[in-house]
Amino acid sequence: MPMYSKSELIHVPPPPCSRPRYVMAPPLVFTSIGASMNAAVRDVWASNFDEELSNLSAVLPRYPCVCLDTEFPGAVHDSDMPRYMRGPRESYELVKRNVDDLKLLQVGIALSGPAGRFPIAWQFNIRGFDPALHPHAPASIAMLREQGMDFAMLNEFGIDPEDFAAGFRRSGLACGWLTWTAFSGSYDFGYLAKALTGGQPLPDTLDGFLALVRRLFGHSVFDVKHLARCCALRGGLEQVATALGVKRAAGRAHCAGSDSLLTTDVLLLMMDRFFRNVDVLAHAGTIVDLT
Repeated sequence: MPMYSKSELIHVPPPPCSRPRYVMAPPLVFTSIGASMNAAVRDVWASNFDEELSNLSAVLPRYPCVCLDTEFPGAVHDSDMPRYMRGPRESYELVKRNVDDLKLLQVGIALSGPAGRFPIAWQFNIRGFDPALHPHAPASIAMLREQGMDFAMLNEFGIDPEDFAAGFRRSGLACGWLTWTAFSGSYDFGYLAKALTGGQPLPDTLDGFLALVRRLFGHSVFDVKHLARCCALRGGLEQVATALGVKRAAGRAHCAGSDSLLTTDVLLLMMDRFFRNVDVLAHAGTIVDLT
């Protein structure tokens, strides 16, 4: 069986889709993982959505590894079965119930490639959620407010979900040639899949959901939490980052853009430290709790 290095995991041919119209101006300096001081999170609203989507598209050919993070209003459904006893199908049933009933708030996207991590992460702010009208977990809403999320601003200036889905397809993110990553990604891929299918409920079965993930994001989908477990690293994103000595490059926890940056830096360090001579592609498609 062939062995794959970090660069082979994230280096793929140029996309077969349309080329972006222009490159980001002023030009941004491409940074390596160590240059975290140069990182920044760029907020994207309805007013700058098309411009920032074009900017993102322009660098995808050189940074084809996409790290996804989402923010959503907590969880309103739980299971009587303890988590350690749930199998993949029971876990998916819970993911589906929550994703179907709740709304997406933010999508964070950070990019990396053979040259390292791109210094900008994009934080797409989605409109449509009103805590006075829509289901949510009060503790989660309080936590998101503490981290700076303004729900009134989201509703007034956020991106319409249909526009977001159309822009996603237009940008090249849906080409199928990219590598997609997330940390404990069942909800991240679930919410993004829901957004890209017009807000439709997730598939009834786990097999149907995994097929939908492959159709939307391709076959190179990795869960960074699963890779961390392979390296005997346990806990959430912050705990794994601390164990590796990775500091948050920009922003605050529980903000989608910042968390996508941190996940990318954790992934790149693990690739360099633990996966130099390991068949990483053997882990493609493994999403924590669902496989």
